[in-house]
Amino acid sequence: MQRLLKKIYWLWTAGFALALGYAFWGRAYFLALRPRLDLAAFVLIAGWAGLNAVLLYRRHFRYRDLQMEKVDAMDGEEFEHFCAYVLRRNGFKRIQVTQLSGDQGIDVIARKNKKSVGFQCKRYTGFVGNKAVQEVWTGHNFYKLDEAAVITNSEFSDAAKELADDLGVMLIDRPRLRRLMRRLPS
Repeated sequence: MQRLLKKIYWLWTAGFALALGYAFWGRAYFLALRPRLDLAAFVLIAGWAGLNAVLLYRRHFRYRDLQMEKVDAMDGEEFEHFCAYVLRRNGFKRIQVTQLSGDQGIDVIARKNKKSVGFQCKRYTGFVGNKAVQEVWTGHNFYKLDEAAVITNSEFSDAAKELADDLGVMLIDRPRLRRLMRRLPS
């Protein structure tokens, strides 16, 4: 579905480019078709501009003024995309959200300071245990990443903290996530 939407978008962009070309240079050559072509060009240009305004707003202000209560209510997939957005706002580049199943314990891959980091995103109501640290460590080795981290809207158990410390896995708990969220647009 997403591939089809991308194709439609790029076809629309090509139509936009043709309509713009017609609007600047073609109107003098197509006098007989001018009423129809003017309307078609206007619809293509205005529609493309409107769609891009919506996409731009959605990309940059999607989580504007977001409170932790809304983060707590997200489902797993939405939380992964939210984490990717927060990482982007905090200086990470080349962010990729992995597939939902078979991701080998890594939900988001990002780069910062020439290091690749794999993130496991856990939206929990209780304590996050050892399993998340083990999964991200396994995924970190599978994808051959430089670092591994677990992000949660909750807290980590003492055993998870101890294991993460031994393995060198970075833990981002609720207070640290809240600090990262300060970079969200308001």
